[in-house]
Amino acid sequence: MIVDLATEREEKQSRETDVLILGAGIAGLVLASRLRSKDIRVTVLESGGREQAADIHPLNRAVQLGDAYSGAARGRFRCLGGTSTRWGGALIPFVESDLAARPYLGLEGFPIGVDAVRPYLAEVERLFQVDGGSYEEEYVHQTASAKYVPTGDPDFKTRFAKWPPFQKRNVAVLFSPLIERDPDLEIWINSTATKFDLNRDSGRITAVTARCEGNRSVIVSAKHVVICAGAIESTRLLLLLDRQYDQRVFSGCNALGRFFYDHISTHVADIRANNVANLNRMAGFRFSGSTMRSIRFEFSAAAQERECVGSAFAHISFKTEKSTGFDSLRDFMRSRQRTGRFRASLLLDGLRDLPYLAKMGLWRYRYKQLLWPVPARYELHLVAEQLPRANNYITLSSDHDRFDLPIPAIRWTVDQADVKTFTVFKRCFEDYWSRQGLRRIADLDWTYSPDRSLVQFGNSDVYHPGGSTRMGVNRRTAVVDSNLQAFDIANLSVASTSVFPSGGGENPTLMLMLFTMRLADHLGGRFGF
Repeated sequence: MIVDLATEREEKQSRETDVLILGAGIAGLVLASRLRSKDIRVTVLESGGREQAADIHPLNRAVQLGDAYSGAARGRFRCLGGTSTRWGGALIPFVESDLAARPYLGLEGFPIGVDAVRPYLAEVERLFQVDGGSYEEEYVHQTASAKYVPTGDPDFKTRFAKWPPFQKRNVAVLFSPLIERDPDLEIWINSTATKFDLNRDSGRITAVTARCEGNRSVIVSAKHVVICAGAIESTRLLLLLDRQYDQRVFSGCNALGRFFYDHISTHVADIRANNVANLNRMAGFRFSGSTMRSIRFEFSAAAQERECVGSAFAHISFKTEKSTGFDSLRDFMRSRQRTGRFRASLLLDGLRDLPYLAKMGLWRYRYKQLLWPVPARYELHLVAEQLPRANNYITLSSDHDRFDLPIPAIRWTVDQADVKTFTVFKRCFEDYWSRQGLRRIADLDWTYSPDRSLVQFGNSDVYHPGGSTRMGVNRRTAVVDSNLQAFDIANLSVASTSVFPSGGGENPTLMLMLFTMRLADHLGGRFGF
């Protein structure tokens, strides 16, 4: 059931619930759904409205203290569904080495391994209606792609992300029956959390106040509170809570707000195709039923340790050189993802390019792949793990938002350790391309140069923030434990990529959902379900 605080007649209201969730994005709605399946009453406070039409929300303003971090404004969305309304959709789990200690990089690792969350993988796949096949190299042989896709290399492994259909990516659409009809799930939109009531004797949050413009407010009392507001906002909320109580709540923790990181990505090479059809067969999206699969070339754990660098992967993309039916169909599907509605004009634009659509249909039928439009430019993009460092951080600035609360100040910089990953990857990938005989398909014209990399990386974050409310084994070096329970507040949890101590070599969304489902079961046990 949705309640819009901005249109409520009463200026001040109060509610009681079992679990209060701050944020109605991917983590918040996945958590709410799973808790409701256990008959736990849930209230959700969402700062935005039903939709966010603009690309940048005014409450996402942040002060930049280091390199330009574009994800602060453009990587966050305040509305039902949150970032899933724009989410690209790639689902791929971390590998064990991403979570393990990496002493050659000075990383202690996650407090739990992949096996702790693996049982939830099939459930996420069912939720987004993607196929249940392997993400690993055996998928190559299952799809008879061995002629085009190398496997068994010591330095690079091919893995395959799964992409749900566009209309399945917005979690607000996926959970719409629950959101609209369940009376024991209240979602308050246009409700920005502004104040925490903390009982210092018990160490528990007793209530949270949310406000909207026009002085309307709602106070929600809860047995347990979970912050699911995205990495930056979740961190800011904890910093606000700490400031509200004279910096005494997290006084024993040296991790809150620190060790902030993102993945770093840039276009590193142009690809000159010697055989466009075979390049398409190697790198084009594959289909398993309605599930799209994309190939990525991941740096192996052995190569990372040998070279003393973090995780990284490369992928091949294309850019059309003129407007095509592909572009129109993509825009149509993205529009449907954002709102759940059709825009017929975009569909009609795509139908004007019938020759390409006909070829695309035949190619998909024959090869179970997406046919790339022609003409196009082909590019190699590299996505590298940024190592967590204490001097990259989120803090509270002296600037205030419309609720007179401090906005975040973000210090995010790229240093030579990050540059080293790119330099090493380039050298090793060039050798890989040659020894696997891929020059017969295409040549690589490298655009990446370490001499100008710091400038190149100025806007290279890819909206995968993490680290600033990290999980760990003790309250001095971490904010939450392996169950995402805050060390310093007895009834507070955090479900956000900000709890990941390091970023690994994959998109973090799937892992966030796996950890969130595990949290729901943990809370269900606490409530006796």
